[in-house]
Amino acid sequence: MAIIKPFKPIRPNPFFVDQLVFTKPQAESVSGHRVLPLKTLLEENARSRPETPEGQEQAYQDIRENLRLLLAGGQLWEEKTAGYYVYEVVHKGYRQTGIWALTALTSDAVQNIRLHELTFADSVRRIRNYREYTGLEGSPILLAYPAVQHVNAMIEQVKAEQPKSSLGNQYGLHRLWKIEETGMQQALAEAFSKIPTVYLADGHHRLEAAALSSFKHISSLYMGFDQLRIEPYDRIVIPDRAVSIVALFGFLRNDFYLQEVTGNLPVRPGHPGNFGMCINGEWYHLKARDHSAYADAAILQERVLAPFFGISDPKTDSRLKCAGGEKALEEIGAIFQAHPGAIAFTLCPLSVAELVRAADAGRVLPPKSTWIVPKIPYGLLIHNIEKI
Repeated sequence: MAIIKPFKPIRPNPFFVDQLVFTKPQAESVSGHRVLPLKTLLEENARSRPETPEGQEQAYQDIRENLRLLLAGGQLWEEKTAGYYVYEVVHKGYRQTGIWALTALTSDAVQNIRLHELTFADSVRRIRNYREYTGLEGSPILLAYPAVQHVNAMIEQVKAEQPKSSLGNQYGLHRLWKIEETGMQQALAEAFSKIPTVYLADGHHRLEAAALSSFKHISSLYMGFDQLRIEPYDRIVIPDRAVSIVALFGFLRNDFYLQEVTGNLPVRPGHPGNFGMCINGEWYHLKARDHSAYADAAILQERVLAPFFGISDPKTDSRLKCAGGEKALEEIGAIFQAHPGAIAFTLCPLSVAELVRAADAGRVLPPKSTWIVPKIPYGLLIHNIEKI
C-alpha cells in the first residue's frame, strides 16, 4: 500500500517564479529584480568539482544561507497549512495529471514500491549528503499506479472547485490545486492505502538515498499508468582507442541484422529490438536476431557494450554516456562534435506495460534505461525534510 501524507511546501512567490524556476540567470523577473534560479541557488553549488570536504561544507552553508535570504526577502514562502496538491503539466498536444504528496519511508511502504533500474553509487552518495546537510527536496520522485476511478474522480472535483495557480514558459504550463479540506485529504489517503503496489517511474537514486538516510518521508508525484510517457534514452560510447569498423560490423552480425540508412538520416527506432547506430558520421539500422530479452537497453548492454567494448559496469564506466528525451539527438550531435570517434546507439523506448512487467518480474534494467515524462522543474514545491 502507499502511505501518503499532506505537507507544507516552500513555494516561489509568483512575482519571481519566472526567474526562480523557469528562465536563465541573466533574465530579470517581472518584479524588476534580478534573481538566480533556485536550482543554482539551492543545489548546483553542492555539485562543484573537484569535491573536497571543505568545499562541500562551504556549499551547504551557502545553500542554507541562500534559503534563509529567499524566505526573508519574500522570493519564497512556506505554506501555513498542510495539503495535498493536484499537479498538471500541459504540453503541446497532451497533458498529464497526478497527486503530489509525501510518501512514508517505513520499511513496509518501501517494500511495496517496485523498482526497475540500477543506480550509480556515487550519485546516491551525493544526493544523500545533499539531503542530510540541506534538508531540501526540490523535486519529487515519480510513482505510477494502475488508474483508480475514485482517485480520478477526486482529481476532477478538485480541479473544478478549487482555485489553481498556473506557472510556465514556452516548454509547458504547470498547474497546481491545493487540497486542504480534511475530508478530501482523508479520502485520498484511504484510496492510496488500498493500492497494493506502486511503481517507481523516475527517481531511483533519490529514493535509495532517502531510504539510507534519516528521513521519514519523500516528496512524491503519483500518476496513473495512463498518464505516463516514456521517451527514448540513447547510448553513446566514447572509445579510449580507435574502433575498427570491420571488426565491429563483423561482431554485430552475430546478433543483429545490419543495414545502411538511405539518405543517412538519424534513426529513431519505432519497434522493440530495433536500433540505430552512428559511426564516423554514417547511420545504420540494427535489428536483433533474437528479441527475447526484456528490454532493448539490456540487449545492447549484454550483446554489444559488454562483450565488444568491455563496458561491463555501465554504472561506473566513463566511456558510456546517455542522452534522453526530445533533445537526445541534439545531445548526440554535440558529443560527436567534441569526440569524433564516438559511436551512438539509438533505442526504442520501453512501453509502460513493458516497464511494469520488468518490475513485477524483479528484472533490474541498466542505469538510464527509461526517460519518463513529466520532468518536474526544480522548485515548484520544495519539501523541507523532516528527520527521524
